[in-house]
Amino acid sequence: MDLVTGLAVVIGIMGGIATWAAIAIGNPYLLIWAVFVGWGSFYHCGGKEAGFKNSAVANLWGAICAAGALIALTSIGVTAIMAGICVGISIIVLILAAKLPLLSAIPSAVYGYATTAALFLLGAAAYGEGAAGIVKVATAVVISLIIGNALGYASEKVTGAVVKT
Repeated sequence: MDLVTGLAVVIGIMGGIATWAAIAIGNPYLLIWAVFVGWGSFYHCGGKEAGFKNSAVANLWGAICAAGALIALTSIGVTAIMAGICVGISIIVLILAAKLPLLSAIPSAVYGYATTAALFLLGAAAYGEGAAGIVKVATAVVISLIIGNALGYASEKVTGAVVKT
């Protein structure tokens, strides 16, 4: 079996099981869509142990930056101009941090940022009000992204075992 076919089969089966599990568990801290973002982020960072570390840390960093921007924005007062300022400043910080090798996976940081912002915009009420609710949103995203990175790592190992090299 070639690599692409192996990846397709392994990730397809694992993705189906992960989706079933997320639905069956029904926990607001297990977001299947964010799991898949983390999974893709793992492969985007090159896989293996280094890819896992780089992806997971950058995902976390992005979620922290988004949470900071959201807390600032909701504390100041939500207007279009304030949203633009809070996002702009937080993105500057997010990207400047890439000067540190541990935070250099900018796209993966953006995945963490975007998934946190998306969940806040689409479902924040389910997590509570104010800064505490925003922290819960970021926590749900980070947990799901890390699970996705772990599934990426596992799928890479399983694929390596079934693909003839």
